[in-house]
Amino acid sequence: MDLTTRILVDVVGSLIGIFVGTLAALAADRYNERRRNRRRAKIILRSLAQELNENYETLRSVKPTYQSKPWGKSFYISTISWETALSSGDLPEIIGFGLADVISAQYALLVRIRYYVNLLTQLWFAPTEIQGYEEIRKGFRQVIVKTMNQAMSNHSEVMRLVGSVLKDG
Repeated sequence: MDLTTRILVDVVGSLIGIFVGTLAALAADRYNERRRNRRRAKIILRSLAQELNENYETLRSVKPTYQSKPWGKSFYISTISWETALSSGDLPEIIGFGLADVISAQYALLVRIRYYVNLLTQLWFAPTEIQGYEEIRKGFRQVIVKTMNQAMSNHSEVMRLVGSVLKDG
């Protein structure tokens, strides 16, 4: 074998080695990224599940008051875990687009409840002489109860989906 052939074989062998090593490094990097995302998903979903369960219990405890009293009751709906999870900007990539949509819809209901409870609370301090005062109060209560019913009926399905990802992850 002459010198040119030997150099060519060495160069081709080195290039193949570099190519295979690069592919192995990329595969290892992808594996580590998937593992890191699964770990992040579990942390995020545990936090969201806890917050959703706490909000559910809050709704369960105040709903009878909204059904029986003209004013309802003031309470707090927490969205801190949800806002924190969204802050990274890559939540759907981490937990999946379908699950992110389901959880987002649940939080939309909770935020709507919080909004109308806030309006009803502000109405407490408004003069009762406002035209349509009783109708406004009744309307707020109806929206609150209707949205509570939606959020509470969706809760078990949302928690089932979150639990399935936590179990499989």
